[in-house]
Amino acid sequence: MPKKNANSLIRASGKLKTIKRAGWVKKAGIENAESVADHSFRTAIIGAYLGEALGLNSSKIVLMCLIHDLAESNIGDLTPEEQGSEKEHRRIEDNSMKEILQSLPKRVRKRFSKVWGELLANNSKESELVWQIDKLEMGLQMKDYVSAGVPANVLKQFDPSKLLSKDLRKVLQDYS
Repeated sequence: MPKKNANSLIRASGKLKTIKRAGWVKKAGIENAESVADHSFRTAIIGAYLGEALGLNSSKIVLMCLIHDLAESNIGDLTPEEQGSEKEHRRIEDNSMKEILQSLPKRVRKRFSKVWGELLANNSKESELVWQIDKLEMGLQMKDYVSAGVPANVLKQFDPSKLLSKDLRKVLQDYS
């Protein structure tokens, strides 16, 4: 049995720094697009803030935000059109996460796996908020690209406003 360590987790998180967010590149033609790690970092910061502000378990939210796209280190950042069915995509992500987490010490693997399962099941206030934050962050990045000179009409397809709760829609609207 291999010695338990965090090498797979660390390698996967490092790889996310080199994977560009596919939608920005493929659909908007942004060559120097944010990485998946860039996206995950801002979701975690937003999650820490909103978790505290809403009185939720902010440490669980931050962990969910940090790992929500970790499987993409193996499968890549796929656009919705490339993912196939939601069920199949989640199965592939879950298998990838199990592979990434398998070499962690049992206690840590159990914690990460539990949080990952809760996120996939989307059955808690924390997991629901994280999926909202995931969409919110895309909208914030969209606004950043517009501010940097990318034409708004090219980025309109990324506007998540209709998918956001009233409160998070306000966060997006107020962001400048």
